[in-house]
Amino acid sequence: MTTLEPQVPRGNALVPFRWDLLGFGLCRAWVTSLLAFSGNEIWGGGLSLSLQIVLYFAAALVAGALALASKPAALARMARREKPFALVSAGIGLLGMVCIILGKLDHVDALFLAGLVLAGSCGGYFETVWGSKFVNLSSDGIQVYTFFAMAVSSLFGIAAGFLPSTAFYLASTIMLGAMTALFLAQPFRTADKDAPLPENAAPMPDRPRPEAEASPSLPEPSVGQPAERQGRRALANLLLSCLLFSLIYNLIVTVAYDSLPSETASQIRFWANLLAALILLCTFLLVKPLSATTLFRLVLPITAVGFVLYLVSPSVLSEPALALSSMGRKFFDILTWILVAKAVQEFSLPPTRYFGLLVAGKNLGYAGGSLLATMALDALDAAVIQLATLVPILMLALIVCFFWLLPERTIDHLFNAAPSLVRQRARERTTAEAAEALASRFGLTPRETEVLVYMAKGRNLSVIAAKLTISKGTAHTHMIHIYQKLGVHQQQELIEMVERLRLQEDDPR
Repeated sequence: MTTLEPQVPRGNALVPFRWDLLGFGLCRAWVTSLLAFSGNEIWGGGLSLSLQIVLYFAAALVAGALALASKPAALARMARREKPFALVSAGIGLLGMVCIILGKLDHVDALFLAGLVLAGSCGGYFETVWGSKFVNLSSDGIQVYTFFAMAVSSLFGIAAGFLPSTAFYLASTIMLGAMTALFLAQPFRTADKDAPLPENAAPMPDRPRPEAEASPSLPEPSVGQPAERQGRRALANLLLSCLLFSLIYNLIVTVAYDSLPSETASQIRFWANLLAALILLCTFLLVKPLSATTLFRLVLPITAVGFVLYLVSPSVLSEPALALSSMGRKFFDILTWILVAKAVQEFSLPPTRYFGLLVAGKNLGYAGGSLLATMALDALDAAVIQLATLVPILMLALIVCFFWLLPERTIDHLFNAAPSLVRQRARERTTAEAAEALASRFGLTPRETEVLVYMAKGRNLSVIAAKLTISKGTAHTHMIHIYQKLGVHQQQELIEMVERLRLQEDDPR
Protein backbone atom coordinates (compact mmCIF):
# COMPACT_ATOMS: atom_id res chain seq x y z
CA MET A 1 0.00 0.00 0.00
CA THR A 2 1.38 3.34 -0.95
CA THR A 3 1.42 6.59 0.93
CA LEU A 4 -0.50 9.32 -0.82
CA GLU A 5 1.49 12.49 -0.99
CA PRO A 6 -0.58 15.36 0.37
CA GLN A 7 -0.84 18.14 -2.15
CA VAL A 8 -3.12 21.14 -2.27
CA PRO A 9 -5.00 21.89 -5.51
CA ARG A 10 -4.51 25.48 -6.58
CA GLY A 11 -6.29 26.30 -9.79
CA ASN A 12 -5.47 23.42 -12.12
CA ALA A 13 -2.07 22.74 -10.56
CA LEU A 14 -0.93 20.92 -7.46
CA VAL A 15 1.16 22.65 -4.82
CA PRO A 16 3.96 21.92 -4.21
CA PHE A 17 4.57 20.91 -7.82
CA ARG A 18 6.67 17.78 -8.36
CA TRP A 19 9.23 18.97 -10.90
CA ASP A 20 11.26 15.80 -10.36
CA LEU A 21 8.56 13.91 -12.30
CA LEU A 22 9.83 15.75 -15.36
CA GLY A 23 12.24 12.80 -15.46
CA PHE A 24 9.49 10.45 -16.68
CA GLY A 25 8.86 12.76 -19.62
CA LEU A 26 12.60 12.77 -20.39
CA CYS A 27 12.62 8.97 -20.17
CA ARG A 28 9.81 8.70 -22.72
CA ALA A 29 11.44 11.35 -24.92
CA TRP A 30 14.78 9.50 -24.84
CA VAL A 31 13.26 6.18 -25.88
CA THR A 32 11.00 7.63 -28.58
CA SER A 33 13.89 9.70 -29.97
CA LEU A 34 15.95 6.53 -30.34
CA LEU A 35 12.99 4.85 -32.05
CA ALA A 36 12.65 7.79 -34.43
CA PHE A 37 16.40 7.73 -35.11
CA SER A 38 16.34 3.99 -35.85
CA GLY A 39 13.23 4.56 -38.00
CA ASN A 40 15.13 7.09 -40.11
CA GLU A 41 17.88 4.51 -40.57
CA ILE A 42 15.29 1.95 -41.68
CA TRP A 43 13.29 4.11 -44.09
CA GLY A 44 16.16 6.36 -45.23
CA GLY A 45 19.15 4.01 -45.09
CA GLY A 46 17.46 0.82 -46.19
CA LEU A 47 18.29 -1.08 -43.00
CA SER A 48 16.20 -3.92 -41.60
CA LEU A 49 13.20 -3.54 -39.31
CA SER A 50 15.16 -5.68 -36.84
CA LEU A 51 16.70 -2.42 -35.55
CA GLN A 52 13.47 -1.45 -33.86
CA ILE A 53 12.37 -4.99 -33.08
CA VAL A 54 15.43 -5.68 -30.92
CA LEU A 55 14.89 -2.43 -29.01
CA TYR A 56 11.26 -3.37 -28.34
CA PHE A 57 12.15 -6.90 -27.29
CA ALA A 58 14.96 -5.73 -24.98
CA ALA A 59 12.62 -3.27 -23.22
CA ALA A 60 9.89 -5.94 -22.94
CA LEU A 61 12.34 -8.51 -21.56
CA VAL A 62 13.62 -6.23 -18.79
CA ALA A 63 10.12 -4.97 -17.88
CA GLY A 64 8.78 -8.52 -17.86
CA ALA A 65 11.65 -9.70 -15.65
CA LEU A 66 10.92 -6.90 -13.18
CA ALA A 67 7.23 -7.89 -13.16
CA LEU A 68 8.02 -11.56 -12.51
CA ALA A 69 10.47 -10.66 -9.73
CA SER A 70 8.00 -8.39 -7.95
CA LYS A 71 7.51 -10.51 -4.84
CA PRO A 72 7.58 -8.77 -1.42
CA ALA A 73 11.09 -9.94 -0.51
CA ALA A 74 12.47 -9.00 -3.93
CA LEU A 75 10.71 -5.63 -3.81
CA ALA A 76 12.22 -4.92 -0.41
CA ARG A 77 15.71 -5.68 -1.70
CA MET A 78 15.15 -3.55 -4.82
CA ALA A 79 13.83 -0.66 -2.73
CA ARG A 80 16.89 -0.71 -0.49
CA ARG A 81 19.14 -0.77 -3.55
CA GLU A 82 17.15 1.63 -5.70
CA LYS A 83 20.12 3.94 -6.32
CA PRO A 84 22.62 1.21 -7.36
CA PHE A 85 20.05 -0.40 -9.67
CA ALA A 86 19.27 2.95 -11.30
CA LEU A 87 22.94 3.81 -11.74
CA VAL A 88 23.71 0.39 -13.26
CA SER A 89 20.77 0.74 -15.64
CA ALA A 90 21.89 4.26 -16.59
CA GLY A 91 25.40 2.88 -17.21
CA ILE A 92 23.92 0.26 -19.53
CA GLY A 93 22.01 2.99 -21.36
CA LEU A 94 25.17 5.11 -21.67
CA LEU A 95 27.09 2.11 -23.04
CA GLY A 96 24.25 1.63 -25.50
CA MET A 97 24.58 5.24 -26.67
CA VAL A 98 28.32 4.75 -27.17
CA CYS A 99 27.67 1.61 -29.24
CA ILE A 100 25.03 3.41 -31.32
CA ILE A 101 27.39 6.32 -32.03
CA LEU A 102 30.34 4.08 -32.91
CA GLY A 103 28.18 1.75 -34.97
CA LYS A 104 26.79 4.65 -36.94
CA LEU A 105 30.13 6.39 -37.48
CA ASP A 106 32.04 3.22 -38.35
CA HIS A 107 29.13 1.67 -40.30
CA VAL A 108 29.13 -1.44 -38.11
CA ASP A 109 25.55 -2.72 -38.08
CA ALA A 110 26.20 -5.28 -35.33
CA LEU A 111 27.49 -2.58 -32.98
CA PHE A 112 24.54 -0.34 -33.83
CA LEU A 113 22.19 -3.24 -33.10
CA ALA A 114 23.89 -3.99 -29.78
CA GLY A 115 23.56 -0.35 -28.79
CA LEU A 116 19.81 -0.44 -29.38
CA VAL A 117 19.52 -3.62 -27.29
CA LEU A 118 21.32 -1.94 -24.37
CA ALA A 119 19.31 1.27 -24.75
CA GLY A 120 16.05 -0.69 -24.88
CA SER A 121 17.00 -2.54 -21.69
CA CYS A 122 17.67 0.74 -19.92
CA GLY A 123 14.42 2.25 -21.18
CA GLY A 124 12.41 -0.79 -20.08
CA TYR A 125 13.85 -0.57 -16.57
CA PHE A 126 13.31 3.15 -16.06
CA GLU A 127 9.82 3.25 -17.56
CA THR A 128 8.75 0.41 -15.25
CA VAL A 129 10.20 1.79 -12.02
CA TRP A 130 8.82 5.28 -12.67
CA GLY A 131 5.40 3.74 -12.07
CA SER A 132 5.96 3.53 -8.31
CA LYS A 133 6.48 7.28 -8.13
CA PHE A 134 3.13 7.90 -9.83
CA VAL A 135 1.28 5.47 -7.56
CA ASN A 136 2.66 7.52 -4.67
CA LEU A 137 0.67 10.55 -5.86
CA SER A 138 -2.90 11.55 -5.10
CA SER A 139 -5.64 10.62 -7.56
CA ASP A 140 -5.59 14.12 -9.11
CA GLY A 141 -1.80 14.04 -9.15
CA ILE A 142 -1.73 10.87 -11.26
CA GLN A 143 -3.66 12.58 -14.04
CA VAL A 144 -1.92 15.94 -13.79
CA TYR A 145 1.60 14.55 -13.83
CA THR A 146 0.88 11.99 -16.56
CA PHE A 147 -0.35 14.79 -18.84
CA PHE A 148 2.63 16.89 -17.79
CA ALA A 149 5.16 14.12 -18.51
CA MET A 150 3.63 13.22 -21.88
CA ALA A 151 3.60 16.87 -22.94
CA VAL A 152 7.28 17.13 -21.99
CA SER A 153 7.97 13.96 -23.98
CA SER A 154 6.29 15.41 -27.08
CA LEU A 155 8.12 18.75 -26.79
CA PHE A 156 11.50 17.09 -26.44
CA GLY A 157 10.61 14.78 -29.33
CA ILE A 158 9.99 17.84 -31.49
CA ALA A 159 13.32 19.37 -30.48
CA ALA A 160 15.23 16.14 -31.14
CA GLY A 161 13.73 15.92 -34.62
CA PHE A 162 15.49 19.15 -35.69
CA LEU A 163 18.95 18.12 -34.52
CA PRO A 164 21.71 16.87 -36.81
CA SER A 165 23.29 13.52 -35.96
CA THR A 166 26.09 14.82 -33.73
CA ALA A 167 23.80 17.11 -31.76
CA PHE A 168 21.23 14.30 -31.49
CA TYR A 169 23.80 12.00 -29.87
CA LEU A 170 24.75 14.70 -27.39
CA ALA A 171 21.14 15.62 -26.60
CA SER A 172 20.17 11.97 -26.11
CA THR A 173 23.06 11.40 -23.72
CA ILE A 174 22.12 14.53 -21.74
CA MET A 175 18.49 13.35 -21.55
CA LEU A 176 19.67 9.98 -20.22
CA GLY A 177 21.75 11.66 -17.51
CA ALA A 178 19.00 14.13 -16.61
CA MET A 179 16.30 11.50 -16.27
CA THR A 180 18.57 9.39 -14.05
CA ALA A 181 19.36 12.36 -11.82
CA LEU A 182 15.68 13.28 -11.53
CA PHE A 183 14.72 9.68 -10.76
CA LEU A 184 17.20 9.61 -7.86
CA ALA A 185 16.41 13.13 -6.68
CA GLN A 186 14.39 13.82 -3.58
CA PRO A 187 11.01 15.32 -4.54
CA PHE A 188 11.00 19.09 -4.32
CA ARG A 189 8.70 19.63 -1.37
CA THR A 190 7.62 22.64 0.61
CA ALA A 191 9.95 22.09 3.52
CA ASP A 192 9.54 23.17 7.11
CA LYS A 193 12.73 25.15 7.29
CA ASP A 194 12.52 26.00 10.97
CA ALA A 195 11.93 22.47 12.22
CA PRO A 196 15.29 20.78 12.69
CA LEU A 197 15.80 17.08 12.27
CA PRO A 198 17.47 14.85 14.80
CA GLU A 199 21.21 14.88 14.43
CA ASN A 200 21.36 11.34 13.12
CA ALA A 201 18.38 11.74 10.82
CA ALA A 202 18.64 10.92 7.15
CA PRO A 203 16.09 11.94 4.50
CA MET A 204 13.84 9.14 3.38
CA PRO A 205 13.45 8.29 -0.32
CA ASP A 206 10.18 9.16 -1.96
CA ARG A 207 8.80 5.77 -2.85
CA PRO A 208 6.10 3.45 -1.61
CA ARG A 209 7.23 1.12 1.13
CA PRO A 210 7.34 -2.50 0.04
CA GLU A 211 5.10 -4.85 1.97
CA ALA A 212 8.07 -6.29 3.81
CA GLU A 213 9.00 -2.85 5.17
CA ALA A 214 5.54 -1.62 6.12
CA SER A 215 5.15 -0.38 9.65
CA PRO A 216 3.61 -3.05 11.91
CA SER A 217 2.08 -0.31 14.06
CA LEU A 218 -0.10 0.97 11.23
CA PRO A 219 -1.64 -2.00 9.41
CA GLU A 220 -2.74 -1.19 5.90
CA PRO A 221 -6.38 -1.71 5.03
CA SER A 222 -7.14 -4.31 2.41
CA VAL A 223 -9.78 -4.25 -0.27
CA GLY A 224 -12.52 -6.86 -0.22
CA GLN A 225 -11.74 -9.99 -2.21
CA PRO A 226 -14.54 -9.58 -4.81
CA ALA A 227 -13.50 -5.98 -5.52
CA GLU A 228 -9.85 -6.99 -5.76
CA ARG A 229 -10.65 -9.85 -8.13
CA GLN A 230 -12.69 -7.53 -10.32
CA GLY A 231 -9.84 -5.02 -10.29
CA ARG A 232 -7.30 -7.66 -11.32
CA ARG A 233 -9.59 -8.89 -14.08
CA ALA A 234 -10.11 -5.37 -15.39
CA LEU A 235 -6.36 -4.78 -15.27
CA ALA A 236 -5.73 -8.01 -17.19
CA ASN A 237 -8.14 -6.85 -19.92
CA LEU A 238 -6.44 -3.46 -20.00
CA LEU A 239 -2.97 -4.99 -20.37
CA LEU A 240 -4.13 -7.39 -23.10
CA SER A 241 -5.79 -4.47 -24.91
CA CYS A 242 -2.52 -2.56 -24.71
CA LEU A 243 -0.66 -5.45 -26.35
CA LEU A 244 -3.21 -5.84 -29.16
CA PHE A 245 -3.57 -2.09 -29.76
CA SER A 246 0.21 -1.70 -30.00
CA LEU A 247 0.47 -4.65 -32.38
CA ILE A 248 -2.28 -3.46 -34.73
CA TYR A 249 -1.17 0.17 -34.64
CA ASN A 250 2.49 -0.61 -35.37
CA LEU A 251 1.56 -3.06 -38.13
CA ILE A 252 -0.50 -0.47 -40.00
CA VAL A 253 1.93 2.41 -39.42
CA THR A 254 4.99 0.36 -40.43
CA VAL A 255 3.30 -0.71 -43.66
CA ALA A 256 2.25 2.90 -44.33
CA TYR A 257 5.73 4.33 -43.69
CA ASP A 258 7.27 1.88 -46.17
CA SER A 259 5.63 3.71 -49.06
CA LEU A 260 6.63 7.19 -47.88
CA PRO A 261 9.90 9.12 -48.25
CA SER A 262 11.98 9.28 -45.06
CA GLU A 263 11.53 13.06 -44.94
CA THR A 264 7.75 12.59 -44.85
CA ALA A 265 8.03 10.21 -41.88
CA SER A 266 9.97 12.87 -39.98
CA GLN A 267 7.35 15.50 -40.81
CA ILE A 268 4.58 13.20 -39.59
CA ARG A 269 6.33 12.66 -36.27
CA PHE A 270 6.86 16.42 -35.94
CA TRP A 271 3.19 17.31 -36.49
CA ALA A 272 1.98 14.45 -34.30
CA ASN A 273 4.24 15.55 -31.45
CA LEU A 274 3.36 19.21 -31.90
CA LEU A 275 -0.41 18.64 -31.91
CA ALA A 276 -0.22 16.24 -28.97
CA ALA A 277 1.96 18.66 -26.97
CA LEU A 278 -0.39 21.58 -27.66
CA ILE A 279 -3.48 19.59 -26.65
CA LEU A 280 -1.83 18.27 -23.50
CA LEU A 281 -0.46 21.66 -22.48
CA CYS A 282 -3.82 23.34 -23.10
CA THR A 283 -5.66 20.79 -20.97
CA PHE A 284 -2.92 20.99 -18.36
CA LEU A 285 -2.67 24.78 -18.12
CA LEU A 286 -6.01 26.16 -19.26
CA VAL A 287 -8.71 23.61 -18.47
CA LYS A 288 -9.26 20.63 -16.24
CA PRO A 289 -7.26 17.59 -17.47
CA LEU A 290 -9.30 15.15 -19.53
CA SER A 291 -10.87 12.35 -17.54
CA ALA A 292 -9.99 8.72 -18.21
CA THR A 293 -13.43 8.11 -19.74
CA THR A 294 -13.04 11.08 -22.08
CA LEU A 295 -9.62 9.85 -23.15
CA PHE A 296 -11.07 6.42 -23.81
CA ARG A 297 -13.77 7.94 -26.00
CA LEU A 298 -11.18 9.88 -28.00
CA VAL A 299 -8.62 7.13 -28.61
CA LEU A 300 -10.52 4.89 -31.02
CA PRO A 301 -12.16 7.63 -33.17
CA ILE A 302 -8.93 9.60 -33.57
CA THR A 303 -6.89 6.49 -34.43
CA ALA A 304 -9.53 5.05 -36.76
CA VAL A 305 -10.17 8.35 -38.58
CA GLY A 306 -6.43 8.64 -39.21
CA PHE A 307 -6.32 5.15 -40.74
CA VAL A 308 -9.43 5.84 -42.85
CA LEU A 309 -7.93 9.06 -44.24
CA TYR A 310 -4.77 7.18 -45.15
CA LEU A 311 -6.83 4.49 -46.86
CA VAL A 312 -8.87 7.05 -48.83
CA SER A 313 -5.82 8.78 -50.32
CA PRO A 314 -2.36 7.53 -49.31
CA SER A 315 -0.62 9.93 -51.66
CA VAL A 316 -2.45 13.12 -50.58
CA LEU A 317 -3.60 12.56 -47.00
CA SER A 318 -0.80 10.37 -45.66
CA GLU A 319 0.79 13.07 -43.47
CA PRO A 320 -2.32 14.32 -41.64
CA ALA A 321 -3.72 10.78 -41.48
CA LEU A 322 -0.69 9.22 -39.82
CA ALA A 323 -0.18 12.25 -37.58
CA LEU A 324 -3.77 11.86 -36.39
CA SER A 325 -3.39 8.14 -35.69
CA SER A 326 -0.13 8.86 -33.87
CA MET A 327 -2.03 11.25 -31.60
CA GLY A 328 -4.53 8.49 -30.91
CA ARG A 329 -1.68 6.20 -29.91
CA LYS A 330 -0.26 8.84 -27.55
CA PHE A 331 -3.67 9.31 -25.91
CA PHE A 332 -3.88 5.54 -25.48
CA ASP A 333 -0.48 5.56 -23.76
CA ILE A 334 -1.74 8.26 -21.38
CA LEU A 335 -4.97 6.35 -20.73
CA THR A 336 -3.24 3.07 -19.90
CA TRP A 337 -0.65 4.74 -17.65
CA ILE A 338 -3.33 6.59 -15.65
CA LEU A 339 -5.57 3.53 -15.34
CA VAL A 340 -2.79 1.19 -14.22
CA ALA A 341 -1.56 3.73 -11.65
CA LYS A 342 -5.08 4.31 -10.36
CA ALA A 343 -5.94 0.59 -10.20
CA VAL A 344 -2.69 -0.30 -8.43
CA GLN A 345 -3.41 2.44 -5.92
CA GLU A 346 -7.09 1.50 -5.47
CA PHE A 347 -6.52 -2.21 -4.95
CA SER A 348 -3.17 -2.05 -3.14
CA LEU A 349 -1.36 -4.06 -5.83
CA PRO A 350 2.44 -4.19 -6.35
CA PRO A 351 3.24 -1.36 -8.79
CA THR A 352 6.40 -2.95 -10.21
CA ARG A 353 4.46 -6.01 -11.32
CA TYR A 354 1.71 -4.18 -13.15
CA PHE A 355 3.79 -1.38 -14.65
CA GLY A 356 6.28 -4.06 -15.72
CA LEU A 357 3.46 -5.95 -17.44
CA LEU A 358 2.23 -2.72 -19.03
CA VAL A 359 5.65 -1.81 -20.45
CA ALA A 360 6.31 -5.42 -21.51
CA GLY A 361 2.91 -5.74 -23.22
CA LYS A 362 3.26 -2.45 -25.06
CA ASN A 363 6.74 -3.26 -26.37
CA LEU A 364 5.84 -6.85 -27.26
CA GLY A 365 2.90 -5.47 -29.23
CA TYR A 366 5.14 -3.06 -31.12
CA ALA A 367 7.67 -5.80 -31.82
CA GLY A 368 4.93 -8.17 -33.00
CA GLY A 369 3.50 -5.44 -35.22
CA SER A 370 6.89 -4.87 -36.82
CA LEU A 371 7.37 -8.61 -37.42
CA LEU A 372 3.92 -8.96 -39.00
CA ALA A 373 4.60 -5.82 -41.06
CA THR A 374 7.57 -7.52 -42.75
CA MET A 375 5.28 -10.38 -43.81
CA ALA A 376 2.54 -7.97 -44.87
CA LEU A 377 4.98 -5.95 -47.00
CA ASP A 378 6.13 -9.11 -48.75
CA ALA A 379 2.49 -10.06 -49.39
CA LEU A 380 1.71 -6.59 -50.73
CA ASP A 381 4.72 -6.68 -53.03
CA ALA A 382 3.66 -10.11 -54.30
CA ALA A 383 0.08 -8.80 -54.84
CA VAL A 384 -1.26 -11.52 -52.54
CA ILE A 385 -3.29 -8.92 -50.64
CA GLN A 386 -4.19 -5.29 -51.26
CA LEU A 387 -3.75 -2.35 -48.89
CA ALA A 388 -7.46 -1.58 -49.25
CA THR A 389 -8.18 -5.03 -47.81
CA LEU A 390 -5.50 -5.17 -45.10
CA VAL A 391 -6.25 -1.86 -43.36
CA PRO A 392 -10.05 -2.37 -42.94
CA ILE A 393 -9.48 -5.85 -41.50
CA LEU A 394 -6.99 -4.47 -38.97
CA MET A 395 -9.32 -1.57 -38.11
CA LEU A 396 -12.12 -4.06 -37.47
CA ALA A 397 -9.78 -6.04 -35.21
CA LEU A 398 -8.95 -2.82 -33.34
CA ILE A 399 -12.63 -2.02 -32.82
CA VAL A 400 -13.34 -5.55 -31.58
CA CYS A 401 -10.33 -5.28 -29.25
CA PHE A 402 -11.72 -2.11 -27.70
CA PHE A 403 -15.34 -3.10 -27.33
CA TRP A 404 -14.70 -6.69 -26.25
CA LEU A 405 -11.65 -6.45 -24.00
CA LEU A 406 -11.91 -2.84 -22.89
CA PRO A 407 -15.54 -1.69 -22.78
CA GLU A 408 -16.29 1.64 -21.14
CA ARG A 409 -17.68 -0.08 -18.04
CA THR A 410 -14.17 -1.45 -17.42
CA ILE A 411 -12.81 2.09 -17.43
CA ASP A 412 -15.58 3.17 -15.09
CA HIS A 413 -14.80 0.28 -12.78
CA LEU A 414 -11.09 1.03 -12.66
CA PHE A 415 -11.34 4.77 -12.35
CA ASN A 416 -14.74 5.83 -11.12
CA ALA A 417 -17.03 3.11 -9.86
CA ALA A 418 -14.59 0.97 -7.92
CA PRO A 419 -14.80 1.71 -4.19
CA SER A 420 -11.58 3.47 -3.43
CA LEU A 421 -9.66 2.61 -0.30
CA VAL A 422 -10.22 6.12 0.96
CA ARG A 423 -13.99 5.95 0.46
CA GLN A 424 -14.28 2.34 1.57
CA ARG A 425 -12.15 2.44 4.72
CA ALA A 426 -12.20 6.06 5.71
CA ARG A 427 -13.68 7.31 8.94
CA GLU A 428 -14.27 11.00 9.23
CA ARG A 429 -11.58 12.00 11.63
CA THR A 430 -9.85 15.30 11.98
CA THR A 431 -6.09 15.65 11.77
CA ALA A 432 -5.98 16.57 15.44
CA GLU A 433 -7.89 13.42 16.45
CA ALA A 434 -5.64 11.25 14.33
CA ALA A 435 -2.54 12.88 15.82
CA GLU A 436 -3.86 12.33 19.35
CA ALA A 437 -4.60 8.68 18.57
CA LEU A 438 -1.08 8.28 17.21
CA ALA A 439 0.38 9.95 20.30
CA SER A 440 -1.53 7.55 22.55
CA ARG A 441 -0.31 4.57 20.55
CA PHE A 442 3.34 5.57 20.85
CA GLY A 443 3.18 6.77 24.46
CA LEU A 444 3.79 10.50 23.96
CA THR A 445 3.49 12.85 26.91
CA PRO A 446 0.64 15.42 26.99
CA ARG A 447 2.98 18.24 25.94
CA GLU A 448 4.50 16.13 23.15
CA THR A 449 0.96 15.35 22.01
CA GLU A 450 0.20 19.06 21.72
CA VAL A 451 3.39 19.59 19.72
CA LEU A 452 2.55 16.60 17.50
CA VAL A 453 -0.88 18.04 16.67
CA TYR A 454 0.66 21.27 15.45
CA MET A 455 3.38 19.41 13.52
CA ALA A 456 0.72 17.25 11.84
CA LYS A 457 -0.98 20.44 10.69
CA GLY A 458 2.28 21.58 9.09
CA ARG A 459 3.23 24.24 11.63
CA ASN A 460 6.90 25.10 11.95
CA LEU A 461 9.06 25.50 15.06
CA SER A 462 8.41 29.22 15.54
CA VAL A 463 4.64 28.86 15.27
CA ILE A 464 4.54 25.88 17.65
CA ALA A 465 6.58 27.74 20.28
CA ALA A 466 4.30 30.78 20.01
CA LYS A 467 1.08 28.77 20.14
CA LEU A 468 2.15 26.84 23.23
CA THR A 469 3.94 29.83 24.79
CA ILE A 470 7.18 27.90 25.23
CA SER A 471 10.71 28.68 24.08
CA LYS A 472 12.00 27.48 20.73
CA GLY A 473 14.57 25.36 22.54
CA THR A 474 11.87 23.54 24.49
CA ALA A 475 9.77 23.05 21.36
CA HIS A 476 12.85 21.77 19.58
CA THR A 477 13.46 19.20 22.33
CA HIS A 478 9.85 17.98 22.16
CA MET A 479 10.11 17.62 18.37
CA ILE A 480 13.26 15.53 18.63
CA HIS A 481 11.57 13.24 21.18
CA ILE A 482 8.57 12.87 18.86
CA TYR A 483 10.77 11.95 15.90
CA GLN A 484 12.56 9.36 18.02
CA LYS A 485 9.40 7.78 19.48
CA LEU A 486 7.59 7.58 16.16
CA GLY A 487 10.67 6.41 14.27
CA VAL A 488 10.45 9.10 11.59
CA HIS A 489 13.09 11.44 10.27
CA GLN A 490 11.31 14.53 9.00
CA GLN A 491 8.07 16.43 9.42
CA GLN A 492 6.70 15.39 6.03
CA GLU A 493 7.01 11.75 7.06
CA LEU A 494 5.17 12.49 10.28
CA ILE A 495 2.36 14.26 8.38
CA GLU A 496 1.98 11.27 6.06
CA MET A 497 1.91 8.92 9.05
CA VAL A 498 -0.93 10.89 10.66
CA GLU A 499 -2.76 11.09 7.34
CA ARG A 500 -2.61 7.32 6.90
CA LEU A 501 -4.08 6.81 10.35
CA ARG A 502 -6.79 9.40 9.69
CA LEU A 503 -7.89 7.51 6.59
CA GLN A 504 -7.98 4.10 8.24
CA GLU A 505 -10.64 2.42 10.28
CA ASP A 506 -10.36 2.35 14.04
CA ASP A 507 -7.80 -0.14 15.26
CA PRO A 508 -9.89 -3.16 16.37
CA ARG A 509 -7.56 -3.69 19.31
